[in-house]
Amino acid sequence: MSKKHMLLLAAAVVLVICWPVSAFDLTEFGLQPAENYDFGGATVTIISWTSDRIPGYFENYLPVVDRIAEAEAAFNCKIDFLYTREIPEMNFARLLAGESVNDLWHVQNKIGYWELVSGGAVYDVYELLGEEYYAMLPPSFIATEEALKYEGKYWGIGTMEWRPTYGYQNDIMFVAYNKDLFEREGLPDLYELYLDGEWTWDMATEIAVKATQDIDGDGVVDIWGIVDARPWDLAVANGATMTKVDETGRIVFAADEPAYLEALEQCYQWWTELGVQMPSYGSGDLRTAFTSGRAAMYFSVSAYNLPDRINDVVDDWGIVPFPKGPSTDRHHWTVQALNTTVIPVNAENPEALAALRCFLWREEDVELNDFLATHAHSQQAAEVLLTANREWDGTASSLFQPFSDGYGQLTRDVQSGSKSAAAAMAEIKPVIQGRLDDLFGQ
Repeated sequence: MSKKHMLLLAAAVVLVICWPVSAFDLTEFGLQPAENYDFGGATVTIISWTSDRIPGYFENYLPVVDRIAEAEAAFNCKIDFLYTREIPEMNFARLLAGESVNDLWHVQNKIGYWELVSGGAVYDVYELLGEEYYAMLPPSFIATEEALKYEGKYWGIGTMEWRPTYGYQNDIMFVAYNKDLFEREGLPDLYELYLDGEWTWDMATEIAVKATQDIDGDGVVDIWGIVDARPWDLAVANGATMTKVDETGRIVFAADEPAYLEALEQCYQWWTELGVQMPSYGSGDLRTAFTSGRAAMYFSVSAYNLPDRINDVVDDWGIVPFPKGPSTDRHHWTVQALNTTVIPVNAENPEALAALRCFLWREEDVELNDFLATHAHSQQAAEVLLTANREWDGTASSLFQPFSDGYGQLTRDVQSGSKSAAAAMAEIKPVIQGRLDDLFGQ
């Protein structure tokens, strides 16, 4: 990181390097001291689609380099990490074979969570741990567990991380913009528009029209106003979500309501009517267009992308929330995924497993300075990142993604103009509603 960037970050936060050296007090979470738990030398298997990267966190991040050895000694166990893309299939198989008695399962709303909780494979941890445990989790983790409630209960005990981000929401979505391009074309700075309350869909449209250019006159667009604006994220920016809880407590499909349809129609306008959005679904193409300076605004940057973007964007750039839609008077934050950890229903000692996860991942391990130094390259970016973490309320644009097959193609039909937004959502509504009714036994 350059000296300039270090100075900017220093202006945003007070740099305090103070790694904990005292014993971690599990009793604050309503648990027993670590030495009271004993796995009898057994192996605890941590299963995740990303567990091949988790060991690197414990090997390379200074505050936790001895954590695995400490945990193995304190809990009298061996810790093993199992990487698999077969979630929840692997989890169900281990449960049926009786191999999951000492497992911790890292899951996501779109990777195994709903299937495992609805399939009765997960332990009722809220009944076991109670309010005292959850009151100690970082606020964004509580928001996550609220969003992931099933049968009115929490089933997760907090996530696992493989970067120094624990305690922060690593999946919040932002709009990134090319500040050099904006300055060159005389466009208003998005951060200033955001602060002034003027960062709206209409403003994004106006900017995108001005920024989209065929520089050499060959009929091919060279600079795009927008890349990767996704209707499900834009819907949240308009105060809408694909599902909601109705007055009877039933989870219902809501993407056919006016505010959601406005997002689909806005995507059609940008993609087809105005031709200001790069017409590609290739994530590599979209990312390269922005990082190489050929796009003004990139509507699909998650917090976990930021460390890579800091290094690979050729121009100066910034981040802002999604612009306000016409049906809302404020900015809304959304995430691309919700992560947590669950305990198998056949666990021999579920409290010990919960205590072990709590011992391994601690909010105090990640200093604000560490988080910002990794994820923000300017004072403005740091402020937006912290505001997002403070204001995010648990909203996820694709909360039930595993049960929305068919929806994605219909949004593409809307963007291309082959179907109206209303017709597309009317077509998919009974399909998704049926899946939700089966999932929740409604």
